[in-house]
Amino acid sequence: MPRELDLDERLKLAASFVRPNAVFADVGCDHGRLSVYLMQQCNAARGYACDIRPQPLDKARQLLARKGLSDKVEAVLTDGLVGMEGNGITDVIIAGIGGEVLAHIVEEAPFLKDPSVRIILQPQSKEHILRRALYRLGYRIEQEECVHAGRFLYTVMVVSYCGQEQDVDDFFAYFGLLTENSNELKQEKLRRTAATLAEIAANMKNSPDKQGEYLQLDELSRRILAAAQ
Repeated sequence: MPRELDLDERLKLAASFVRPNAVFADVGCDHGRLSVYLMQQCNAARGYACDIRPQPLDKARQLLARKGLSDKVEAVLTDGLVGMEGNGITDVIIAGIGGEVLAHIVEEAPFLKDPSVRIILQPQSKEHILRRALYRLGYRIEQEECVHAGRFLYTVMVVSYCGQEQDVDDFFAYFGLLTENSNELKQEKLRRTAATLAEIAANMKNSPDKQGEYLQLDELSRRILAAAQ
């Protein structure tokens, strides 16, 4: 594959969940490499490369043109998925964005409230906030996998709408489905999450007004660490 289309492992993992013959929306498409990859390697039917920034989107258009895909993938200047309803989108992929922003994008796109739409999310941070928000909005996580990209370990979630709004506990917010079909990468992710929480808790230990938070996070980190064994 030409160098300009090289994807890191987190994007390849996210792309692997896009279904054959999908009509995809690549949200935050940057320079369009993922959109081209989805057409050439994942047998997508057509798609939309979406970005809020004009300059990267221009480069995506140029790449799509060079690859002869301008008639198959439309570059769209938009904030998240605003205005994308009615385009027959079957698979949405949003990668490389923080959990809070991901949750906002999903919430602001009512057309995703269709169980047949597959939503693939790769949060850069604040996974616990994203999981809580998804379940409160009536979505559910169907699958979670982990992957190394450089020195970082990322989680990719496959999500769909079920219509059952619910609150999740702290344990699920932080580990999600990572204990299901466990493997070494998932266990490593849990260990890293537990270590982060333990460090936050340790910084609260000597603060009298934060003893409640300290005890809660300390217990949570121990439970997650135990789940990783």
